[in-house]
Amino acid sequence: MRALQLFGDRDLRLTEIEPPPPPGLGEVQVRVRAVGLNYLDVWGFRGMAFAKRKMPQVAGVEAAGEVVAVGPGVTRFKIGDKATMYGAETCGSCKACREGRDNLCENVAGIMGFHIDGFARELVNRPERLTVKAPDSLTFEQIACAPIGFGTVQHMLFDNARLEPGESILVHAGGSGIGTAAIKMAKAIGCTVYTTVGDDSKAEKAKAIGADHVINYKTERFEGEVRLLTKRKGVDV
Repeated sequence: MRALQLFGDRDLRLTEIEPPPPPGLGEVQVRVRAVGLNYLDVWGFRGMAFAKRKMPQVAGVEAAGEVVAVGPGVTRFKIGDKATMYGAETCGSCKACREGRDNLCENVAGIMGFHIDGFARELVNRPERLTVKAPDSLTFEQIACAPIGFGTVQHMLFDNARLEPGESILVHAGGSGIGTAAIKMAKAIGCTVYTTVGDDSKAEKAKAIGADHVINYKTERFEGEVRLLTKRKGVDV
């Protein structure tokens, strides 16, 4: 099958590698249809962490595809389901993993496409517990953009900051990928969202996706504006 493999510093090649075997116990096999491009991919391409990586290595930190085979014991997926995959090799046995919180795994073996072979290949086998079913209404390209951006924000807002429905939140860089995901996820649970941007065109985009108050930090001091807008209360997060 085809794969994008990194052979060294800035040396990325389209190659052919052996396809995976049929999925094993608790595994699904996904035919990859779209691959996201992230800072992690660029850092890896430029040579970061080469000392800890075995070359050549399949690139791709996040991707989306369709399930083409399921192994014994799989209950949540059927052939044809759209899916994305969690981008790390977690242990599955620590307390966090047993609770379904693999983002807090104590024994992560590596990040897909950065430390270990990634998703830029035609077929990949992944544990069912590390595979996420996606809505049929989304395109593969849309699904492939979700794991890193939205997964990062989920961890920051709900694991770390403990954001709750109805609270207020200040999101910096509302025009960035992480910023837009944060605005959308905070609004989805009914929060009041204040955000900063670097120019007025980004302000309009932030308002369009749900930001309640947008501050251009290049023309206004965001600290003073937030205190004014919240009547000196400030924000919860």
